[in-house]
Amino acid sequence: MRDPYEVLGVSRGASAEEIKKAYRRLARKHHPDVNPGSREAEQRFKEIQEAYAVLSDQEKRRQYDQFGTIDEAELAARAARARARHAGRSRQVRVDFDPFGGDLGDLFGRMFGDAAQGFQAAQPAAVETSVELEFAQSVRGATVVVPVRRQVECGQCRGTGRRGERPCPRCGGSGSLVTTDRLRVKIPAGVADGDRVRAAIKGPPPSEVAVLARVKPHAYFDRRGDDIHTVVPITFAEALLGAEVEVGTVDGPVRAKIPAGTQSGQKFRLRGRGVRNVTSGVHGDHYYTVHVAVPKLITPAAKEVARRAAELYGADPRANLPRSLDQSASG
Repeated sequence: MRDPYEVLGVSRGASAEEIKKAYRRLARKHHPDVNPGSREAEQRFKEIQEAYAVLSDQEKRRQYDQFGTIDEAELAARAARARARHAGRSRQVRVDFDPFGGDLGDLFGRMFGDAAQGFQAAQPAAVETSVELEFAQSVRGATVVVPVRRQVECGQCRGTGRRGERPCPRCGGSGSLVTTDRLRVKIPAGVADGDRVRAAIKGPPPSEVAVLARVKPHAYFDRRGDDIHTVVPITFAEALLGAEVEVGTVDGPVRAKIPAGTQSGQKFRLRGRGVRNVTSGVHGDHYYTVHVAVPKLITPAAKEVARRAAELYGADPRANLPRSLDQSASG
């Protein structure tokens, strides 16, 4: 493994922000989309990603600084223990916003996947709320309005619960009231289902809100991590002879080549056509699987074409398939 500090061109004392800036600059410069067909750029881009994966992770960076290498087995064991301790938690993004309907401020620019990386224990527990997002909103980002119920100090008795010798008539003596704020929340591009946009309300009074994102599934685009997967139907002629077809992506249609002799179920990749990662800003890939569509209209001419097409097969396409668990295809 190459020295990650050397790969990113930063010093060993570099801050997290310096490492992130170096990564983004180099990733943009060496991205395969910017250098089509360059294996050197592709390898360099891979090294940059691996280096950032080490230096952006506190545990990996600490282990590398101490031993000069990464013990993935040990890190996996620690991660499993952490998941057991924090079961049910999802990644979180911290933002600030105004409780009186103002837009969210800028993202702090990092994800919080563990309680130790979130707010300090001395701060108040976050108020939970959720928002349902369309798939396009989660991919492109959006500004939505969410209701947030929270407990605030009674302004009439200033939290004492008393008005003179009597209980406060407004809060009934509790000293607090439950209020519902309607907040305009800016959801960052790339948020996935189950992510929490963790925010600090500046007040009054200051408090925290964790907005759980619930993303509706899309009928065509299947998101897996930052990658998108789709199925593209093609004709028998296009599969046999090759063609150029249009593939829909989250950023718009792309013309893609289907090689001659393509098999039904074959998968292809469009680099950088997936979802933008909230942390790194790097886009995932788009994978499309082709499916050879069979005509539903059976005519005498179609039967003749099918008969002639069958003659193109030199052997039984199922000849190498096993017949059972105990007997092979040739047995």
